[in-house]
Amino acid sequence: MKAADFIMKAMLEAASQAVPRTVRAAIAFLALQINCSVTADAGGLGDGSPAAVQSTQVIRFRPAVPKAHRQAGECWTDSAAVDRAEAWRCVAGNEIYDPCFALAELKDAVVCGADPARRKPGFVLELAKPLPERSPSQLAEALPWMLKLADGSVCELTTGTSAQVDGQDVPYECSDSRPCSDDRCAYLTGVTTNLKRGAPWRAEKVAFRSSRGEVKLLKRRSIAVVTAWQ
Repeated sequence: MKAADFIMKAMLEAASQAVPRTVRAAIAFLALQINCSVTADAGGLGDGSPAAVQSTQVIRFRPAVPKAHRQAGECWTDSAAVDRAEAWRCVAGNEIYDPCFALAELKDAVVCGADPARRKPGFVLELAKPLPERSPSQLAEALPWMLKLADGSVCELTTGTSAQVDGQDVPYECSDSRPCSDDRCAYLTGVTTNLKRGAPWRAEKVAFRSSRGEVKLLKRRSIAVVTAWQ
């Protein structure tokens, strides 16, 4: 018998004895509250264990055409985030957007800035130049673009220089990192390339700090992946 069941059984038995009605009612109410509390605690597995996440949802992301304002720009090379024929690295003004997606229903334009994890539709980038020729893919199995982990954080594949932490490449930056000051980053989080595609997928998440060019590992753990966008 589970501890919660045992406690509730004992309290309800006590409530059935010859005690005043108001006391019996109070005992029964308290037993119900204990049972609900223990049940809620048992369901809230926030450690990313397989008991909390049974499988990983893998999504081949394709944005809809946004209805928001349009911008002008160009795409000069393949996406560094998404290894697909329709994904591009583009620029609008002084901002780089990666990935941007070419869609059959758009002519001389792509969709940039879409974020499926945060439900952001992005915007249409009208191209000043035609899309360039693609380079052949060199990847046997590309890393996913974005990961939602069992702790609620969202980790996105960086398209620039990735961090090196304790001798490991950390190509993902996660949303639960804390803001940096002018000379140090006290708490950053990311995911390493050690991604296990099982049921569910499991990622190796690290927390680290960076100060004056020195990077120190704070903690490391394996965590289940809820959703992977490719």
